[in-house]
Amino acid sequence: MKSMTGFGKSEEESSLGRIVIEARAENHRFLDVNFQCPDTISPIESDLAQIVKKSIVRGKVRVTIAAESSRNKLTVINTSLAKESLKTLENLKRELGIEEETKLHHLLMIKEFFSSEVKPAANKEDYSRIKEALTRAIENLDGTRVSEGKKLERDLRQRIGKVEKLIEQVRRRRKNNTKEVQVKLKERLRKLLEDTPIDETRLYQEAALLAERSDITEEIVRLKAHIGKFKEILKKEGSIGRELDFLLQEMNREAGTISAKSKDAEISHFIIEFRSELEKMREQVQNVE
Repeated sequence: MKSMTGFGKSEEESSLGRIVIEARAENHRFLDVNFQCPDTISPIESDLAQIVKKSIVRGKVRVTIAAESSRNKLTVINTSLAKESLKTLENLKRELGIEEETKLHHLLMIKEFFSSEVKPAANKEDYSRIKEALTRAIENLDGTRVSEGKKLERDLRQRIGKVEKLIEQVRRRRKNNTKEVQVKLKERLRKLLEDTPIDETRLYQEAALLAERSDITEEIVRLKAHIGKFKEILKKEGSIGRELDFLLQEMNREAGTISAKSKDAEISHFIIEFRSELEKMREQVQNVE
């Protein structure tokens, strides 16, 4: 089991200077990979995305690639062009009879005077080194996801064990509850038959129908099957988050049916605790790949 959240970093020397790669992953329904990198690295972005996809199936992955050569660029001023432009400007003022003094901020408004240092282009060796560095960064990221995934698995195993015990308590209570209901029903029938003439056959039919409507045996059986399947999936490798989430939804639905059918206060309390555990498990499963 892997978590969808994690962080990995790696560094590599290249003709572009030191390359620093940071990869962050967080929860997401599908796989979403985004890169932030200098223009000179953009041509191999699709190759880099394939490296990420080899290790990560689900989650939002943000990869930042920074090269020293792309930082702190000095601004270069074309002084020859500025001098020529100043002469042209002075000639224009004389011809047009403009007496206003030419100041520095007038020249600073001409953006053609300024440029940045030319960025070095990456070569094949640089691309190869960047790919290797990204592979290491993703391996480190995957390591944190595995570590976090083990914690999630321990927590989910504990909680599914607690949920299983709660269902067993519901089953036992239901067994005792059925006997209690039968006793109460017989007592009511005895009182009714004593005071009022009544169709006993019809009355027993209604009683049987009522018992059938409140029967939660099927829901308990299905819940046990879902719990067994949940434990089985926890042992699997790969992307299991969606399967676990689906089973939790099914368990919650069965618990809701039991709550609606059962009129017993003790069973209702078990179900409230049961659904509370399911909600905590669902929050954890949202982090599972």
